[in-house]
Amino acid sequence: MDDFDSETSKRNPVFCALVDAPLDLDREDLGHPAHPGLWERLVGDRRPVDQRGLHCPDCRAARGARAWMYVFERQGLRIAAHHNPHRSPSAGSEVREAYRERYVRAAESAGHTAEVGVVDADGRRRTDVLVTGAGGQRYGFEPQLSYLPAETARSRDAAARADGITAVWHTVDPRSPLIDEVHWTRTDDLPAAAVRAERDLLVRGGVRALTLELCDRMPTPCPTRRLGSCGRRHARWGPRPRQFDDLVRDIAAGSCVPLTVRAGRGVHRFWSSVEDREAFLDSGGTLAPADEADASAAGAAGAADRAAAPHRSAASGPRPHSRRDSRCVVDRRDRTDWAERRHRRFAALPARDSGEAIWVPEPAAAPARILRPEIAPVRRGVCSAGHGPACGHRARLYPGGWFCEGHRPGAARA
Repeated sequence: MDDFDSETSKRNPVFCALVDAPLDLDREDLGHPAHPGLWERLVGDRRPVDQRGLHCPDCRAARGARAWMYVFERQGLRIAAHHNPHRSPSAGSEVREAYRERYVRAAESAGHTAEVGVVDADGRRRTDVLVTGAGGQRYGFEPQLSYLPAETARSRDAAARADGITAVWHTVDPRSPLIDEVHWTRTDDLPAAAVRAERDLLVRGGVRALTLELCDRMPTPCPTRRLGSCGRRHARWGPRPRQFDDLVRDIAAGSCVPLTVRAGRGVHRFWSSVEDREAFLDSGGTLAPADEADASAAGAAGAADRAAAPHRSAASGPRPHSRRDSRCVVDRRDRTDWAERRHRRFAALPARDSGEAIWVPEPAAAPARILRPEIAPVRRGVCSAGHGPACGHRARLYPGGWFCEGHRPGAARA
């Protein structure tokens, strides 16, 4: 029987100085109906942990000292965890925090509002940086620096879309499974100090520009026929590197939009300018639905996920443990360097961001081919003048050819 069964959650107990009482994490109102929105306030508190007013009553009773805590949500379960002030944050969390700061700085510099760590009304989804842009459109910027399966990325993207949020996923690895599964961007793998610095940060992947190539002028065979030329235009989506801050501002302003394009058997998701999108549609191109799933791509991503997953035997499965015994225990185990662990996880995956252009093989609309006038054969003593069929009357030879009296050079036209 849990000692706190009648007062707090069966998970780690937590005392909140804001209400001067313990919290019940199993109840929607945390056991304090007089404080509506209390959970959202606690989760959204960005102050240092020792200033949030949450501490462990067990540690207070046992040692007479406050052990500060913080709260978060994972898979719909509310959790209170102990804060270890002696453990420095991992390199991954530092880089992620640096990207958050840069998103906020770039958005606010253009007059948009930005919030960090926003939790939805149900408390089931958290947005790293929520930017409210032009026209009230909301964008969720999600720096995903660690490994994330394609299925998880699609599920979280669909949840954001259902809440009216356009998710902007970001990665630093060209082998990330979320590439082309969601609308993404990619920069180089840089340390936190380089991301925070007031200098240019180049977005190398996930942004494309449109070029309509006339088939007759292409150095390669027609992408549709695979030989010769068809006389029409073909859409070519080539990579377009952008500066990080400019891209954030353009997305928030609505001048850079997400596109989903089907090319052959694959579905490609990327960002492009509004002008390129309109030109693509005007030329006869079609866009796939944003939530369209590609069976072949999903199967390949799933296979890559399985290849990268660590092999575990049945004997090495999760070990049962007592919730009560796990209280007030701070994990001090040595951990492998964050960058090394990430490298091992991505090492088995193929590169998904190749940097190559995307050709849409279906011919786009183009002006009709100019029909050249029919040239009649030249015959001795027969007039070859006239539009279309030749005149055909008896003719004399002039410097310009055989013409009759009505078509001879210098003859008056009625």
